Amino acid sequence: MSQVIDQLLEAPRVALDIESDGFYNYQDRVCIVTLSSEQFNVVVDTIALGEGARDMQRLLDRPEVPVLMHSGQNDVLALKRDYRFNFGLVHDTAVAAMLLGLQHTGLAALAEAYLGLKLEKELQRYDWSRRPIEREHVHYLINDTRHLFGLHDLIIDELRKHELMDEYIIECDAVAQSEPRKREFDPERFRKIKGHGELSDAQRGVLKELYAWRNGVAEKLDRAAFRVTGDSTLLDIARRLPRDLAGLEQIRGLGDWLLRDNAAELLRIVDEAQRRPVSVKPPKRKPTGPLPLRMDPAQRDRLGRLKRWREKEAARRGIGLQAVLPTAVVNDLVLQPPADKAQLAEVPRVGKSRAERYGDEILKIVRKPEQ
Repeated sequence: MSQVIDQLLEAPRVALDIESDGFYNYQDRVCIVTLSSEQFNVVVDTIALGEGARDMQRLLDRPEVPVLMHSGQNDVLALKRDYRFNFGLVHDTAVAAMLLGLQHTGLAALAEAYLGLKLEKELQRYDWSRRPIEREHVHYLINDTRHLFGLHDLIIDELRKHELMDEYIIECDAVAQSEPRKREFDPERFRKIKGHGELSDAQRGVLKELYAWRNGVAEKLDRAAFRVTGDSTLLDIARRLPRDLAGLEQIRGLGDWLLRDNAAELLRIVDEAQRRPVSVKPPKRKPTGPLPLRMDPAQRDRLGRLKRWREKEAARRGIGLQAVLPTAVVNDLVLQPPADKAQLAEVPRVGKSRAERYGDEILKIVRKPEQ
């Protein structure tokens, strides 16, 4: 691995993509990293390498050498989570496509549009934790990186024509600086299950505890929650409220292994949770940090005007909304309007180019009348 990294360090740029197993397992982990230069491609089995995979850090945190990615934010977050990597200069072709306002920003769509290539995507739901890595999968894996060089050069030409390079660097830096959040189970997400509002409060109490039970089983088995049993199965149990094993056996989606190991627990939950009814109205959550600023009617009006201006400007220039002004900063500009263009340029994700081009119009919209 060290020798491979040494070779890649000689390249003027590298491309990177990862495959993980979050679709199958409870704890998402990086399973494969594919690295490419314009001369060769490498598929890295990070499960086999273990701590040895940390040597890739030497490639990633160089501020002058770009790492090419496509839709790289999830990859950055996963690599930071698993290996605590730092990233220097990221170039993301999906970010470029978004700034250009392209309708289809997936890698397969862009490769066909710009390079005339049809990439295979049938393995998107493959379990990449399976070993050994099949020889026929290597071609699929390297297709996610080896074409990024040509695609990047063509799409960068378009960014330059639209005078969007400053915006591109800012948005790519946001990808590089993104930080993973600790995964926390939220028991109130049972309310996302379609049909919970049609239950009685007692049935809803059962559904809530079944949802938490499934999470516990999924975590113990390191299996994605839906692969323990589906939402519709939990909802069916809460509707029927089975009293015995025969009743559970009538529920679709409860596999033999699940009944064998968990029937008694399921029946206990059904019996006891009915005595802990849950309202259809979600509880008020206690704030865990500073309360967000709330807009008054005048600010909401300015927010609407800012968004309408952004839409018109994007249409006028033939670019994406995010190229004009990232959604992440729109509210903040209204709630805490900058005093002048210099302050506007200092707002994260805005930058000098946007401030110089749009500053007068933005400030006119977001300032209070007395300003």
